[in-house]
Amino acid sequence: MQQFVDSFVHYLYEEAKDKKTIASYRTTVIHFLEWYEQREGNIIIEETRPVDVKEYISYLKHQCKRKPATINKYIAALKVFFSYLTEIGLIKDNPMNRIKMEKIEYAQSSSQTKWLTKEEQERFISYVELEKNEFKRLRNLAIIDLMLYAGLRVNEVASLELSDIQTKGNDIEITVRQGKGNKYASVLLVQKYSRNLRKWLKYRQRLEKSIHKESQRLFVSERSMFLTERAIQKMLTKYADLANMENITPHRFRHSFCKNLANAGTPIEIIRRLARHESIQTTAIYVDTSREEQMQALRRM
Repeated sequence: MQQFVDSFVHYLYEEAKDKKTIASYRTTVIHFLEWYEQREGNIIIEETRPVDVKEYISYLKHQCKRKPATINKYIAALKVFFSYLTEIGLIKDNPMNRIKMEKIEYAQSSSQTKWLTKEEQERFISYVELEKNEFKRLRNLAIIDLMLYAGLRVNEVASLELSDIQTKGNDIEITVRQGKGNKYASVLLVQKYSRNLRKWLKYRQRLEKSIHKESQRLFVSERSMFLTERAIQKMLTKYADLANMENITPHRFRHSFCKNLANAGTPIEIIRRLARHESIQTTAIYVDTSREEQMQALRRM
């Protein structure tokens, strides 16, 4: 049993998976194999059938009292595990191919804590546009656009350098050198949403202070060579207070990026790639409609 776990973990490290993901997958695989061994008396992994996995899921649901969202994490880990075993030729028929994720209903309050509605997005931005300080107004609008229309995480925004921004025709290509799990990525900010970033770039080039000229960072503060993640959060809180909005965090803009794509009818696999999610289960929450959205659909009939 241990040899399967060790080789799988080694494979995950070679694939540059996040350490937390590796730890989670390892725990799940061990749990499954221990259950399998206790049930069968021994483990013949290549003989694992879909019905075995279904019984394990039933065990998680009824004996372990796991919630659907947690069960889906187990399923996602086992899908990767058995895909690996198929890839190395240990098994011929992947038993996970017939296993579907558990259906989850997300309550309205749950979805609201994740993303902003279009009206909320516009309301927040309208208060940023009222900023009298030109330096802050141009910079802050560009920061919000990168999170809301390119899906960047706050640490990715804070780490951007001037050389990471390249104009590609009418669009802007952004190089993310230190994404989640230290992964490199190329992200696009399309022409429709690139106006504020273009304005900041022109303004940034005209800054005369030595701390700004010497800095390679895309975003700087008025008194510093760089802008921290904490400073970005404080900036968002400032405008949230003015707009009388609660729980405004950088990640809510990234969530809103994904939800906007889903609302536009974008296929889930494309959303996953644009958001750079490792698991499609992470992306599923944006496609599954909330109860409020279901109610609105009924009222529009």
